[in-house]
Amino acid sequence: MTSADTTPAKPEAALPPQRVFLACDWRAFWIATVVAAIGYFWTLAPDITLEDSGELAVASHYAGVPHPPGYPIWTVYTWLFTKLIPFSNTAWRVSISSAVAAAFASGLVALLTASWGRRIADSLKDATPQNPQDSARIATLVGAVTGLLAAFNGYIWSQAVIVEVYTFSAVSFMATLTFLYMW
Repeated sequence: MTSADTTPAKPEAALPPQRVFLACDWRAFWIATVVAAIGYFWTLAPDITLEDSGELAVASHYAGVPHPPGYPIWTVYTWLFTKLIPFSNTAWRVSISSAVAAAFASGLVALLTASWGRRIADSLKDATPQNPQDSARIATLVGAVTGLLAAFNGYIWSQAVIVEVYTFSAVSFMATLTFLYMW
């Protein structure tokens, strides 16, 4: 056995970590989130509506348990809004929480779409604009438009302006997808 056989191999130099989301992706996120929030706040239900609105608002006010399965994380989330917003009625405050969750869900759609689109465009060397600023602008535009299409979809919009649990589920799902994408 020679001395060359016993020398441990040198580890390869680690590459510096690349950022998952660039500034153009975050621009798309904030554009979609802010525009959606303005649209939701403008059309927010002023009080109790149909469906489970009354029972969910009362459960949020007291941090109680609405009908099964109880929605414990949603209840704590909305309870914070009933305590942090010092004016108007409880139903309106909980509706604000629905609007905030839906706005952030649409922002996360925009963030992921802008990042995916930018990465796909970068992989297609022949089809991408030669100027990196053009590529960033296109990614921002595509991400923001996609996020706003998701935000103003009839179903999401109808749930974002009332007391309901579905928008919190949407933002939880989009956050999970975002973390999986980052991983």
